[in-house]
Amino acid sequence: MYHLFLGIALLQQFRPYFRKHISTTLDPHEYFLINTSIIMAIILMYVAYLLTTKTTTLKKLHSSIQSLSFTEVMCIVMLSCLTVVSGLFIFDLDKNYNTPLINSIYMKSISTIAILGVGVFIFRENYKLHQFLGMFMIISGIFLTSQKSLPVLSV
Repeated sequence: MYHLFLGIALLQQFRPYFRKHISTTLDPHEYFLINTSIIMAIILMYVAYLLTTKTTTLKKLHSSIQSLSFTEVMCIVMLSCLTVVSGLFIFDLDKNYNTPLINSIYMKSISTIAILGVGVFIFRENYKLHQFLGMFMIISGIFLTSQKSLPVLSV
């Protein structure tokens, strides 16, 4: 299973550079429209595959959708909105600010800190000292990578 995580993580590292390359031609809205259209086509092909291999049926799919509670539907809507907003935001960052590497480091670091904060303050999870030390190291890394240059201390 870990080899799948490693493979996916390695493939994900190319995304910022692909976006940066595309950003020379497209603005964020054009990219978003094209990207979403291609994703929709891939998803429709996947659903067609599931239907033709009898892995699922339209009736089962329809009943699964109908069985969703209001809060589950709202979670799907929220996730969709976050996907749209973050996609546009990240593309704009890659096109106009920093490099894809720095933006990727910022996003991953801030996500790690946010997940830890949500776990502690909302879900009341307990973390150990070394985990908080890791968060401090992430914050320090963000600070160091965001500095244009560090002052030289003379002794």
